Amino acid sequence: MRINVTRNSIKRHRTLGYTTLKRDPLEGWRDSVLGAPRRLLTTLGSLSRDSSPFPASREEPLPSLPVPDLETTMQKYLAQVEAITPGHMEKTRQLVRAFLSGPGPKLQQRLLERRQDKVNWALDWWLADMYLTIPLGLPINSNPGLAAKPKKFSSQTDAATYLARFIMALLDYQEKLDRNELEVEQVKSRDGKTMQPMCMAQHYQILRTYRKPGEMADEHLHLDRSTSGDHIIVAHQNQFYSVPVRASDRGRITEAELMQQLMKIIETPADPRTPPVGILTATKRPIWAKARMELLKNERNRHNLELLEQCLCIVCIDDDVLPVTFNEPYKKEDRWLNDRDYANALHHCLHGGGSRHLGANRWFDKTFHIIIGKDGFWGVTYEHSSGEASSIFNAFEALTEKVDEMPPSEENPVPSHLPAPEKFEWCLSEQSLSDIREAMTAFDALVEDLDLCILWFEDYSKEFIKACSISPDAYIQLALQLTYFRLHGRLVATYESAGIRRFALGRVDVIRAASPESLAWVKAMCQGDPDAQNDAQDEGSKRVQFTIYSEQRIKELFDLAVQRQTKEISDNIHGYGIDNHLMGLRYTAQETGEPLPELFTDEAFKIVHHFALSTSQVTTRNDAIVGYGPVVPDGYGCAYNLRKNGFIFSVSAFHSDGRTSAKKFAQALEMSMREMAAMLKNSKK
Repeated sequence: MRINVTRNSIKRHRTLGYTTLKRDPLEGWRDSVLGAPRRLLTTLGSLSRDSSPFPASREEPLPSLPVPDLETTMQKYLAQVEAITPGHMEKTRQLVRAFLSGPGPKLQQRLLERRQDKVNWALDWWLADMYLTIPLGLPINSNPGLAAKPKKFSSQTDAATYLARFIMALLDYQEKLDRNELEVEQVKSRDGKTMQPMCMAQHYQILRTYRKPGEMADEHLHLDRSTSGDHIIVAHQNQFYSVPVRASDRGRITEAELMQQLMKIIETPADPRTPPVGILTATKRPIWAKARMELLKNERNRHNLELLEQCLCIVCIDDDVLPVTFNEPYKKEDRWLNDRDYANALHHCLHGGGSRHLGANRWFDKTFHIIIGKDGFWGVTYEHSSGEASSIFNAFEALTEKVDEMPPSEENPVPSHLPAPEKFEWCLSEQSLSDIREAMTAFDALVEDLDLCILWFEDYSKEFIKACSISPDAYIQLALQLTYFRLHGRLVATYESAGIRRFALGRVDVIRAASPESLAWVKAMCQGDPDAQNDAQDEGSKRVQFTIYSEQRIKELFDLAVQRQTKEISDNIHGYGIDNHLMGLRYTAQETGEPLPELFTDEAFKIVHHFALSTSQVTTRNDAIVGYGPVVPDGYGCAYNLRKNGFIFSVSAFHSDGRTSAKKFAQALEMSMREMAAMLKNSKK
């Protein structure tokens, strides 16, 4: 086992509205009032069956997302209340009965009708609810990061050559997307015997989408490939440069030419007067929207913003190295390179160390950020609303592998006669300078608040779990439930993203791991544990001081919890989760113009949707560190990577909460994993 932890409020949500990028960035801008009631933008679009912003599929049309049975969803919702906040059960039962005998069936019928009119009845609501109407800043709260194995460069030219090769490989990938030639991924169907295709729509949007801030809601700009995506933006020392990678009269520039363009940027001396404009994209979305409007008053700034919005990707060349004081390494051998450890690497991806280090060397609105450090750091961060980790991280890793396999360059490049990259010049008013200062202060406070810990668990791997006839994902989710209960004496709403790409334009629903069955099992596992149930003690609960359950009974309870979790996973990936359904019923009720049913305004509903444990299985092609921040101020984030040699857990929390600790969670998780293995091994004796 290896753990390392660092010091580094907040709610993060994970999501595509649809617009076309205008030539004039001001065209179509909607006036809005900060603090007005949250509502959907009409520009999100309806995505009718006759009109879609996505390339046509080469396969047969995918099925549309089903609308789950109303009574089944209500029963699952009651089970959540029972596991998470049992004190609300009696009232919630009454509200469910009133909903089923009152507005529920009519709202359900509206959803069924909506399903007939939409490619995907949930998508635009889900995008707005999950991402586009969330006012929090993108880094830490929303944008995930991946730190790959560091590179070893012998010189700056070596690094520029590697980066140029990666960008050329990215252009190959972009052209493959333009031709609609991605191989369609397939998964086993529900019967387990046949294969079915997956929706590839989000893959095609990775390099075509920009998230524009709004005062009430953000919107997606979908780039027209006939006029955009033929230049990259390079960020170096807080300065932005536009580098064309294609020309109308000759097509692509060569790898050697691109390398020389990058070298011109790398060799440009730092200018301490460079304003850290990029930091504005890290602040809260309504604040950034207003700051953007101020920038747009100047023609030069409008030109810069248009180049940023229409670029292929952001390339971040980082000279600085995050200080070791960010870290409290668990073991010396956990270091990847020089003074970097795993947690430091993830900090670098997520926020760059704030304004004091590399946080302004980003433009967080853009989907795809390549990050390369002078010490060989190699990673990526991305704007989450455009796609899920599987589509973005897999592309990054596949392109990295392709470049890694290339032989060293032996030829001296012919000097390029291309003009130097365009360096952005900003014309900043006093208001813009004030906006930047405020953004720096807020972002630095958030960076310092982030608590990260990486647990590399190697006692066993997923093969041991499979040998016990248990789904590895269900197993890990129950381990997380046991860990949270051990630390806090209760279960909480738990988010795990469930891919629903079996359906047209499918993104995710929520796999919930807190259940009456998992609660019964974790209580049995923690019997007599003096360190468990501390939170429950504060609420007047009685601590169990003696053994009640036999080992056989604990295993029986575990089996029931596994069965429940396995069914939860299956229901979700096949379109029968409760969260999208509840969201759809709520939005449908809002559209009627009548008061919301009390079911959606009750305290229990808020508690069940307060995801104090936000988790995600992010399995990468290689050993990589992947993570994100918590989604609520008093919560944890936990990404887990299932590897052949074990599991990599990235745990996050906020120092400001005082009750949560990433390191304590990782240590308790290690104990849970070992105890569960012992339980399974003992049951076989």
